[in-house]
Amino acid sequence: MSLQAVVKAKDKNDKQWKETADLISVSATGASFNLACACDVGTLIYLMVPLPVHLRCYDYTKELYRVWGLVQHCESVTAEDPSSFYVGVAFIGKNPPEAHKSDPKQNYRISGVDELGMWTVEELKTPFRKRSDLRYWKAVELYLALVDTKEGAVGGERTITENVSGNGASVLTTLDVNIGDRVKFISAEYDFSSLAVVCDRQTADRHRTRVHLKFVGNRFPVTKLMKSGIVAERV
Repeated sequence: MSLQAVVKAKDKNDKQWKETADLISVSATGASFNLACACDVGTLIYLMVPLPVHLRCYDYTKELYRVWGLVQHCESVTAEDPSSFYVGVAFIGKNPPEAHKSDPKQNYRISGVDELGMWTVEELKTPFRKRSDLRYWKAVELYLALVDTKEGAVGGERTITENVSGNGASVLTTLDVNIGDRVKFISAEYDFSSLAVVCDRQTADRHRTRVHLKFVGNRFPVTKLMKSGIVAERV
């Protein structure tokens, strides 16, 4: 579908900016779009979008769906065009945390899901930075299920990881998932199961998408991967 969102936020100098963006992907739990302004991962931005009713968690009769989003991903669209940024957000609800009023640049991270199916967040003591977890280049067999708050798992498939770390994984999938979606990651081989949020998605080939997942609440048992023959690197 073709939708435009009005995006509002404050920059590092506490100056508010507003921009209209075409949504690249959207679901009940998140969206992605291109902006001229960079957004810091871990900060909150405000969106107003004429979202279809079936993708809303509240305000079903209002023309515009007003929702706060936690920035999960932000990078230049191309190296040749540093003035355009691809941004992915996870929807956290109609109102921001209380701390946002006094400090709009406060950093947050996803901590769970509320009764409406929106992501919940908690404050970070320091600004977001890339984790120092080792990423293991290992094809882990798993079952990936798309989660719907009211119905539970609404679709899934058996697939593999490209790589995995303690707090996330890169997975190849044919499921129609978007940034901000909730999925269930289940690995019988490693006796691991966790809810995860889709932080980024890329085209892998004609039939599959590469999705980058961040585990919520649980850590993958990477100690079981620490053996010879598995390549690891810092992320």
